[in-house]
Amino acid sequence: MTKAIEDSVDMAQPIGARGDLIARQFSQAASVYREHDVLQRITAQRLLGRMQACGRLLDIGCGPGTEFSSSQLEQVLALDIAPGMLKQVSQNFSHYVPLCADACALPLSDNSIDTLYSNLALQWCDDLSAVETEFSRVLTRGGECHLAIVVQDSLSQLEDLGFRVNQFESADKIISHFDKPCWQLSSQLQKITVYFDDFKALLYSIKGVGASFSDSVANVRETASIKIRGRQDWLALTQQVELTRELQGLPLSYQILFIRAKLVR
Repeated sequence: MTKAIEDSVDMAQPIGARGDLIARQFSQAASVYREHDVLQRITAQRLLGRMQACGRLLDIGCGPGTEFSSSQLEQVLALDIAPGMLKQVSQNFSHYVPLCADACALPLSDNSIDTLYSNLALQWCDDLSAVETEFSRVLTRGGECHLAIVVQDSLSQLEDLGFRVNQFESADKIISHFDKPCWQLSSQLQKITVYFDDFKALLYSIKGVGASFSDSVANVRETASIKIRGRQDWLALTQQVELTRELQGLPLSYQILFIRAKLVR
């Protein structure tokens, strides 16, 4: 079992606690990111289908880039902590403006952004209060945030198998950061299940929401109820996983919080 899969399951810390490490890992994997971004494509489709992007748009945690096709857009700013991702953005969307920065400290002027978009990135920020403050600072009056965030009770299938997974923030806690008079807020919590042909593909998909991308070979650490000491243990585990297979494939479920927040101050 590879180190990449090991770290995909052991997602114990958010980006703020190990930002430099995460930035390096995402940079190293930037060129193959789209091979594993199954969930991101689903949530992006929903976000894009419900937003009316206009003016200057800021994409927080942009990854290799998202295509924004609104005719009302004047400029797209693509922000990520990983330089490697920004290099991919520049290759894929040469007209976007790349910014290497953290959502907690945006390198932008007050009232300079009309539309703010973030797809499955903010769950790794360890100070969402600071993020909300920055959003309200850089948005113009009437500007909107369109966010998709992984929240509590995700990856239940892996927990059932005994893997240690990240304890994501609750939806209520995240919403509370935007529950202020300056925001006109709407939100929806949705369970999204994605399906995979095999267990390895399932585990690699987790990397797309913030786990390690290292490809070095290493033994899996012991978790609450799993000890993988070699090929036989791995085969036994995959056989156990096969018991969860549905018609569409092996399931992996996420709880996704969708937020639309309009700045009305």
